[in-house]
Amino acid sequence: MTTKISYYIITKVGNGSGIDTGNDTALIFIIKVGCKSMPNTTIKEISKLAKVSVSTVSRVINNMPDVSEKTRQKVLSVIDEYGYVPNANAKSLKQISSNIICIIVKGMNNQFLGQIIEKIQSEIIKTKYIPLVTFIDENENEVDIAFRLISERKAVGVIFLGGSPSLKTDTLKEIEVPCVFSTMSAEGLNLSNVSSVCIDDKAGAKKAIDYLIEMGHKKIAILGGQLLDRDSIYKRYTGALESHEEHGLKFDEKLFIQSKFTYEDAYMAVENSLKSGNKYSAIFAMSDVMAIGAAKAIFNNGLSVPEDISIIGFDGIQATKYYNPTLATVKQPSNEIALKSVELLIQNIENHMTSQNIVLDTELIKGNSIYCLLADNLLNKKYRIV
Repeated sequence: MTTKISYYIITKVGNGSGIDTGNDTALIFIIKVGCKSMPNTTIKEISKLAKVSVSTVSRVINNMPDVSEKTRQKVLSVIDEYGYVPNANAKSLKQISSNIICIIVKGMNNQFLGQIIEKIQSEIIKTKYIPLVTFIDENENEVDIAFRLISERKAVGVIFLGGSPSLKTDTLKEIEVPCVFSTMSAEGLNLSNVSSVCIDDKAGAKKAIDYLIEMGHKKIAILGGQLLDRDSIYKRYTGALESHEEHGLKFDEKLFIQSKFTYEDAYMAVENSLKSGNKYSAIFAMSDVMAIGAAKAIFNNGLSVPEDISIIGFDGIQATKYYNPTLATVKQPSNEIALKSVELLIQNIENHMTSQNIVLDTELIKGNSIYCLLADNLLNKKYRIV
């Protein structure tokens, strides 16, 4: 009878991990009872059986990235079949179980998520668990990445940051460990393995547009990401539309400016919009990073903020306080999101999995980037809201 070998990749972290491998990463193979084995199998014999070089087998054993997935699986299959133990002390480590919590972050340069990641890691390290952070591109599938990490790292839980995992319910429900969407909502998914800690994105966006309209703005552009059903971007978009409708205004869809959540993309998107002749007195940006990129495009096109175009962002990153002019924003409670995400995940790891959806409030920070058109019209005088 042949059974699969279990293997754990243990990431060494600071004090509190409870595991010291002596290296940054160690791969330990554990032989299970009943596997086919060759006495005193050597790495050279494994390389011959797998028809690869000894160095390739070594790279697979040490989980090096410069091996194709096809070759990696072929080597692991041979190791599995013949019960090769690369570590002489592996048998004594049979009882080690993984306490890894995977944190999958979609978006490489999201400053707001950076604040949350740091806090999540610091909270996890205080417990018996080990944080393992993985950054992926906006075009990658975060749920597929989760499956791979759970398989390879034997993770006991996953926190998703950014992206739209809620759109992948067919595969999400197959994940056998607890998951938490941090900053995204799992409401309505009806998956026992998925919980969430988020804000009310729709209400937050509505808060931003309400404020712009109160300041006299009627031609408002919306700078945001790709609109996908149920994700936070879509909810912010619908919140902005709802605010328009409640004030008797109709949003001009030509004023929706699509961009990735980066300075560069936001800059290019707004610059193209301005050069195309679109006219608006204010921009609601779905992130502060986008807002800063947009402001740069406005300045570089001979206009000013807020006198020509007002801007309000979203997230409340630290940079908004030091930008000139100080940026108006809708602030998310990043520390509370991080704390509750960790608490909720560990609760579901250690107890029976139950789906929960925690919704937190946002705060409007007025800043100096909003120009009051009402004051200009009524008093024929310009001033800024502090």
